Amino acid sequence: MNNKDIRLKNWPFDIRARVKLEWIGAPFRYEKKMVLPVYFNGKVNGYYTTEKLIVDWNVLASLRIQHYYVDGIITKPIAPNQTEEIIITINSNHVGYFEQNYSIRGTNYTEISQTFVIKYNGERFYLPLIEVLRGVIAPNAFLLNCLFEMNSFPLYFTEEYESDLLRLRFTSLYNAKYLKNEYLHHLVWLLMNKNARKVYENMASNFHFNNTIKFEWPFETPIKLKLRVKKTATGYTVLYINAMLDKELQVSNLDITHPSLVHHEKSNEPRKRIVLPLSASGDYEADTTVDRRTNEFDEVITDTLTHEYVDTLVITRQKTTSTKQRDGIDDNTKKTVKGDNNSRSMGDIGGTNILRGLEVKSLNNTYVNGELADFKEVLNELSRAYFVDSVEAYIGELTDIGGRSFAFVDDGITPRKYIVGYVKLRNGKEVAMLEVERAGRSVSTLIITPIDGSNVKWYIEPLLKYIIFSSGSWLKEGLAKWEKSLAILK
Repeated sequence: MNNKDIRLKNWPFDIRARVKLEWIGAPFRYEKKMVLPVYFNGKVNGYYTTEKLIVDWNVLASLRIQHYYVDGIITKPIAPNQTEEIIITINSNHVGYFEQNYSIRGTNYTEISQTFVIKYNGERFYLPLIEVLRGVIAPNAFLLNCLFEMNSFPLYFTEEYESDLLRLRFTSLYNAKYLKNEYLHHLVWLLMNKNARKVYENMASNFHFNNTIKFEWPFETPIKLKLRVKKTATGYTVLYINAMLDKELQVSNLDITHPSLVHHEKSNEPRKRIVLPLSASGDYEADTTVDRRTNEFDEVITDTLTHEYVDTLVITRQKTTSTKQRDGIDDNTKKTVKGDNNSRSMGDIGGTNILRGLEVKSLNNTYVNGELADFKEVLNELSRAYFVDSVEAYIGELTDIGGRSFAFVDDGITPRKYIVGYVKLRNGKEVAMLEVERAGRSVSTLIITPIDGSNVKWYIEPLLKYIIFSSGSWLKEGLAKWEKSLAILK
């Protein structure tokens, strides 16, 4: 993160005022992505008021109820007075679920309070349901981002089990930064804890049909948590989960593969291209109006949240291929300067978005030439067909998705463009047509339609990432992972 803080854009409170986070509301879908309503109380023009701010879903990782924030910096929460840290063991027989309407103090807003009430050593602990998601089930950005994507795991990896061994074969869609041990440990725990996994994998469909994140307590066996709590007249309010302790893994060995796990052969040969970042000074701004997501926000600072295990997991990283790593730069190295205004979306888009946060433009007023112009005419003709209800078409650049060589045309500088057309037929079916600028390459048009009732738009970014990784080839073996969900023609 370059030691930069993350601050919320359009912070309405006075400069240097201590602002209390009163409440975290229920998530909802806004502008193609998941967001949260968050209620803060503090001084505006010298007078205390409560303001409702809409933040990206992923901001949840840095939010602490009843904590204080200054100047919108969410990475530096200030703990309230008279709190304490307590370790408790939670038995499922001593957990109840309580739900009621909650009026936000100082406003006309009403939210639903969803709380697990836990009995331990003669005391009651009030644990917010959303904190169980953040602190136990999905404690990192990858899992938070995928939570509202239906059937998301097969897009990122396949699983194979052998007695005391789990094999995970990660695809290029899985960010290599999540191959760190702490992420892999929790992923293994989640995959093999059937109840927690069921909660996670059912979240997207439950939210889609019921517009809620309600779920039952997911643990049959006792779990141990380290909590930051505040005493009340009736028990303890859990402000946040600080750690999950004594987690048990059901395997001792993990074997993984990933496209980034390759043998590098050092070379002094000059690099073909280099991207030079032009960074702006100051803190990052978390902006819900920004669709694009960047690597800086893939790992949100989560204070002291830790997970500890009683088992030892031996992780074997299988390196498959060999590649030459060029370290030199000369006059022939193509240089691209990439600007940065520090404006970020903290959330992955997910769900029924168009290209999950990529910057795309309508084709109506966009000039294209070559095969893309021909494809545009095909879409125009389709829009007039009697069996077609509507056609949407958008253009984008592959460099917004990945930086490998195929993302550029042959000069190594100009981004390679693509067009995606969404065709809605009169019988209700949806078809997506994907055309990538060829510029000297032989790339066939890809046509897809869901066979499992899912939204066709979910698959566009993964497919674009795949065509970049495969250097412009729609290989049958590479497309096989989508065959259960899509009918594919090329």
